[in-house]
Amino acid sequence: MILIVMILLTAFFVAAEFGLVKIRKSRLESLEQEGNKKATLALHIIKHLDEYLSACQLGITLTSLAIGWLGESTMSELIAPLLNYIPLPASAMQVISLVLSFLLITFVHVVIGELIPKSFSITKTEMVVLAIVKPLHYFYKITFPFIWLLNSSANGIGKLFGLTLTGEGEETHSEEELRLIANQSFIHGEINQDEYEFLNNVFEFDELIAKQIMVTRLDMETIDEGVTVAEALQFAIKKGHSRFPVIRKTKDDVIGYVTIQELIKAYMKDDRTNINTLLKEPIIVIESMPVKSLLTEMQKEHKHFAILSDEYGGTSGLVTIEDILEEIVGDIQDEQDREEAMIIQIRDKEYIVKGKIALNDVSDKFNVAFPDDLDSNSLGGFIIDTYQRDVEKGFTFDYEGLRMKVMSMDKVNISRIKIIDKRAEIIEDNLELSDKKTT
Repeated sequence: MILIVMILLTAFFVAAEFGLVKIRKSRLESLEQEGNKKATLALHIIKHLDEYLSACQLGITLTSLAIGWLGESTMSELIAPLLNYIPLPASAMQVISLVLSFLLITFVHVVIGELIPKSFSITKTEMVVLAIVKPLHYFYKITFPFIWLLNSSANGIGKLFGLTLTGEGEETHSEEELRLIANQSFIHGEINQDEYEFLNNVFEFDELIAKQIMVTRLDMETIDEGVTVAEALQFAIKKGHSRFPVIRKTKDDVIGYVTIQELIKAYMKDDRTNINTLLKEPIIVIESMPVKSLLTEMQKEHKHFAILSDEYGGTSGLVTIEDILEEIVGDIQDEQDREEAMIIQIRDKEYIVKGKIALNDVSDKFNVAFPDDLDSNSLGGFIIDTYQRDVEKGFTFDYEGLRMKVMSMDKVNISRIKIIDKRAEIIEDNLELSDKKTT
């Protein structure tokens, strides 16, 4: 009977230990607000988690020692009558009885005393924690002097070896561990696809630089200085953006920016107003600036718009507050945005692609890699930067098994590209060539 009690007490302490580690503090706070007194006590225990986990470990140790002490004799008494039917010497019978008793008590102790309560505590955490808090609290009060002595001794021995014993209630997770937790939560249905992508975006946000998310110099829609409000507003409505850089002669000479709201207000007063009177001063930062730092700067200056410069002082692109937010929450479509298909499949392995499509999207779609040190992050910009003066309508080149042809251009910018995936044909040709060589 005492042996059964010891096994059940072991199960109690094991369940308590796993339950306290797994329970969510936010859930207990919610229960406390509903008036649950056990939740209040549980929050107190979580606040002093190290001490209470030591109490659990002390309880497990004491009951395990008691099981080992009582188990051998108890099990031997149960097994002995069964062994009497086996014609063996008394010394052999004693050894067999001892081994069988040890195996049987170990089996019962591990299965009933540890595995079952551990699994139950993990699956029914809230129920277990609310059930164990009162008896565990009383046990802690009774054994407090001994627990204090054990913890003090452990800390003292640790200091002798130059070790800092991290409290079990102070466990932290690395970014990699948090990513793994998010991945497991998604796999098991605890969070949905959008939440999972949001968490991953937050982790990746810290590593982004402005150049990676900018609207490239080639894709910048600009307004020339000195034009009238009417001309600027007509251009703005056609392009569908809310903010536009204003340049003097080239995109390297940005003198400010205007918003479509200001253009409309000025137009209502006098449509012949010179746009230069409406200019706002943009933030100008280096293109390698971390996005998180740029966001802080934009918040500080109350700006929604920043111009990026390269190492030579020229304009490399621009970033809006919307571009930054989209890196975390995904694409944001407002009333002015027009949904454009960046990639259109026209037949098997043939596609028409927008020149302003991001290189990352091309990489994801066609499984190809682009150099990391490019000046442009769009496909059109990559082609112009790579081939420069050779680029014109009809220009064709091969890249990693993809045949690309410039279909149309808007002045100096590439607007459409045809892509033919030739990789399967290349593999077949190589195989045929290899067969001919072997024969």
